[in-house]
Amino acid sequence: MRTISVRLDDATDTLLRQICARTEQSQTEVIKTAIAILAEREEPTPADSAAAMELIGCFDSGQGDLGRHHARHLRARLATKRQRVQTVG
Repeated sequence: MRTISVRLDDATDTLLRQICARTEQSQTEVIKTAIAILAEREEPTPADSAAAMELIGCFDSGQGDLGRHHARHLRARLATKRQRVQTVG
């Protein structure tokens, strides 16, 4: 198990001590619980939201390997864009 040191200002230290007294838990237990609660409340990433709304894979691009070969497709699109810019410029 890893040990860490945490610097607390006086107000936060007072809150921690009050919570420990009220809940009859150690400082370690209170901090672990607070981290777990914060982790549960963390906002989902855009990818998580898209997956939850079943948006991933719902559109047909006509190219079945975009997920697997995305780097290749991106390089090709950038090369095409570069050629257009050079032609115009």
